[in-house]
Amino acid sequence: MPGRDPACELAEHVCRTRFEDLPPSTVHATGHDIADTLGCMLGGSGAAGIAALMGVLKTWGGREESRVLLHDVSLPAHHAALANAAMGHALDYDDTLDSAGSIHPGVSVLAAALAMADRINEVSGRDLLLAVALGLDVSCRVAMAATVDRGWHRTSAMGVFGAAAAASKLLKLNEAQVLNALGIAYSQAAGNRQCILDGALTKRLQAGQAASAGVFAAILAAEGFTGAREVFAGRYGFFELYQPGGYDIARLTEGLGAAFRGEAISFKPYPCGRPLHAVLDAALALRAQLDLAANEIGEVVLELDPATYAEQFAGGAHKRRPEHVVHAQFGLPFLVAAALVHGRVGTDEVLRIDDAKVLALAVRIEGRRVDGKPSGWARLSVRRGDGSDASLEAVDPSGSPERPLSNARFADKFHDCARHAVKPIAPDVIRKVLCWCMRPEAMTNVTTLTRALV
Repeated sequence: MPGRDPACELAEHVCRTRFEDLPPSTVHATGHDIADTLGCMLGGSGAAGIAALMGVLKTWGGREESRVLLHDVSLPAHHAALANAAMGHALDYDDTLDSAGSIHPGVSVLAAALAMADRINEVSGRDLLLAVALGLDVSCRVAMAATVDRGWHRTSAMGVFGAAAAASKLLKLNEAQVLNALGIAYSQAAGNRQCILDGALTKRLQAGQAASAGVFAAILAAEGFTGAREVFAGRYGFFELYQPGGYDIARLTEGLGAAFRGEAISFKPYPCGRPLHAVLDAALALRAQLDLAANEIGEVVLELDPATYAEQFAGGAHKRRPEHVVHAQFGLPFLVAAALVHGRVGTDEVLRIDDAKVLALAVRIEGRRVDGKPSGWARLSVRRGDGSDASLEAVDPSGSPERPLSNARFADKFHDCARHAVKPIAPDVIRKVLCWCMRPEAMTNVTTLTRALV
């Protein structure tokens, strides 16, 4: 492909952008992303698989550079990034770019940035916010340029570039070094969605791999190590090799420096797959409309487009009776049942995969395939025991920039996550951390944040 590789323009963008260049809307959105993502790290700090991961990393040990949140240990920066990002993705509660294959850009970017900030030890909140804003921008642009689903776990396979960008910014690399960091990151780009189908813990690990690889790439580049230069548009570049016939490379640099793509990120109201959120919005609205808290739930019918129907009702019993938490995070019948029974879908509702009332309703939900409907279309109908009924079509999930979470709902989510941390966090610490995260540019040194969560 003729001309300079887009990686050169992204490297220039990372190097030349100053905090003063960020629009106020980007500063606001990035602060929210940092708060949301760090909350998810707290909530996932004791999730399944994290203890095993920490056991391995502690056994390996190494130079004490960066803190693992709430685990009272410092590790080499790339290992701390691995652990914090895996924690942040464990609940599937983390941010999502709805328009780009549901990439979760925040965990790998923030984990890489926090690890690098600890390693450097003198990073201001303004510098952290700038690095995260740039990392989110790069991750989102790579995901937006991939126009066809090839089964990659985009959070990992594409998020690695944003993690490398954030780490490079904090290391103050020059353009040539950032380009090398992106090339080194490309050599480590990986992650697939088979783990979701199989209910495997590697889904959360893959987010950690992206963060770790981003840190490693930046540190190597700082030492003069080189990576591929034709990162995205080369003969064997990322898009030709990973997305053959399914990409629009112009999206990588369109509006670069003027539009920061992190502003388009959504914040999840429910800890589960983002494509399921509109149906859960409908389920909660129907529960309130029909006063199901005080009335018996009768028939429940979920009409879906052909592809979603096949995934949710023809793929096995685990969508109704999850065998693992990962199954529950992507099982629409189970999640709809939880919403109708409990009137909320928070961390507890998803973690309790043996909830007898939810399971009893989940097996009764009838799925119906509706031909000719676009992907993502759904309609939920509920009938009470006395015959009263109502239906809602699922549209425009809450949590998006167009339908943002209220400040109260956002804070409730943070506190929900903090309540599920691996160890208790004092209420005053939770309040302080949330305030710092919402306005990180006010922090003199980022270690103030990481040291509060030992």
